Amino acid sequence: MKKPIINYVLEAKSKIASNRIKEELIIAMVHAGFYESKDGKTKYNRVKISLKASIKPKNFGLIENNFKFDSNVFDNYSKSNAGVKTKMSQLETKIDALYSNYVLNNIYPTAQQFKNDLLIQLGRKKRHVKTTVTILTYLNEKIKIFESLKNTGRKNEIDENSIKTYRTLATYIERYQLHKKFELTFDKFDDVMYWDLWDVLDLMLKGKIEVPSIEGKRKQVKKANGYLMSSIHKYQKTLLRILRFAIKDQISIALDITNENLLIEDKEASKDVYINENELLKIYNYQPTTNDMQIAKDYVILASLTGMRYESMVDAFGVNITRYSHDSYLFDYIHSKQNKTETECYIPLLAPVKEILSRYNNRFPKIPANQELNSDLKVLFSEVGINATSTITNYTYKSGVIIEQKGFDEIISSHDCRKSFVTNLLLSNATENIVMSVTHPDRKPKHKMAGVYNKANLLDKAKQFYDEVNRINKIRQSNLYRF
Repeated sequence: MKKPIINYVLEAKSKIASNRIKEELIIAMVHAGFYESKDGKTKYNRVKISLKASIKPKNFGLIENNFKFDSNVFDNYSKSNAGVKTKMSQLETKIDALYSNYVLNNIYPTAQQFKNDLLIQLGRKKRHVKTTVTILTYLNEKIKIFESLKNTGRKNEIDENSIKTYRTLATYIERYQLHKKFELTFDKFDDVMYWDLWDVLDLMLKGKIEVPSIEGKRKQVKKANGYLMSSIHKYQKTLLRILRFAIKDQISIALDITNENLLIEDKEASKDVYINENELLKIYNYQPTTNDMQIAKDYVILASLTGMRYESMVDAFGVNITRYSHDSYLFDYIHSKQNKTETECYIPLLAPVKEILSRYNNRFPKIPANQELNSDLKVLFSEVGINATSTITNYTYKSGVIIEQKGFDEIISSHDCRKSFVTNLLLSNATENIVMSVTHPDRKPKHKMAGVYNKANLLDKAKQFYDEVNRINKIRQSNLYRF
């Protein structure tokens, strides 16, 4: 930055010099080598600032020079210009002080920054005071916004399971703060603190760090091996998304979120688990004694005979069942939408599925929270007496690779039902691409006639699936996979 040079000019009220007889506002034009480069070109800027004082042009300069500032003319009218001179002196003092500060602190301001700082020094603008924003407070405010957007159909609406992930992250941050005895703020949350957060949370899950219970929150179940890599990865992505929201809301953050190393590898646990048809039949014939076990049983059969993932089963609650009757076809189906993949399909309903839905007024039942459901599924498998085992390979955050042999009643989850649908049909020699059209449908087309074409395409695939199930039943009759 160069030493500022000030030129005073008038804000003319007329283009004709002889008409300029009334007072005009004095403007200070400040030149200090301000410039900006764009597309290889350099553009020099100046700062324009009002003196907040007016003067008659004849007391400022000569008419033949279009009233350009003339110190001799101006000084000749010093008595009437006393107030103007004082304001000029004050402005020049502030500019000099500002320049000295920049030089001492090795600051190279832009023209806009210089003007902003000058207006603050002149008392015309209040200095923006940075408020400390805690990450937890901001996160909880975002959760409230997400909850208010549910079922609005707006573009920024997110599903309940995504909101649950944000809520869980909030609980994790709250536990971390209880242990550290300080609050996380955006301006101090740097790379060191970022990794310390995950390390401490892992130690908490292992039971090596104890924190007081949080009122209204479920007590954390300890796990000797700590978090899986996939779990840490999931919450890292969620936290980084919150940091991006904060930047968009003009909150300064210390962490460089462009750093690709802030995400650990997403290594999913490996387990070879599916429920074969004999085991499904055993569950189908089981008579539950509690409502929780009834819902768990119905979930296993419905998901294993439709190929629907947990989120789709939740969304199916209240959706109308449609009947297709045309030519030689007669079947009921549900229009299933997969928010996770932004896909949809028509799923023809097998006979055991229709039998279950008849107990719920021809609707899919209300499914409990995934954590609760998975817990009930384990109890169900124990009660039914399914004794199959599987090798589990877990990739943990800090405890390495853990390989274990476990029973189904310890590891079964809602997602295993979807896997069972595919595996059982393929083992019955069903054509793979027809089965996959139900579990992994194509993305919805976005062209103008998408609605018409997509409906026809979904119906064609539903009819293909109906034909395929009937075909394999002619070869070997299934007790469950039948219409």
